[in-house]
Amino acid sequence: MTTEISDIVKDLKFNIFEVESWATFKPEIAKKDGIEYHRKTGSDIIYKQKDDGFECLKCGSEIITAQVAHPIWDGPFPMSGSGKCHYEHVPYCPKCEEKPKYSGSPITVK
Repeated sequence: MTTEISDIVKDLKFNIFEVESWATFKPEIAKKDGIEYHRKTGSDIIYKQKDDGFECLKCGSEIITAQVAHPIWDGPFPMSGSGKCHYEHVPYCPKCEEKPKYSGSPITVK
């Protein structure tokens, strides 16, 4: 990490953004000088806001998304359902992170 990047990172105060417990992407968000920064909870890979999306602060690559399917368990029996899914778009850096797996955590409907 270059000195310029480490200077940016040391002053960032990330706050956890509340999402559903089944969500794959649990973001932490920080703002500095009008620029928004995101990272996955527990990750050291930081995404910097640009005009048209986000870029990886570590390597400069454009942040892309992968679709993750969460099965909806809304059936009469445990772990059963109608076959419906909720689709989540999960951001990641194609150079610094692995692509998220397609199969996500199930959503239990009571």
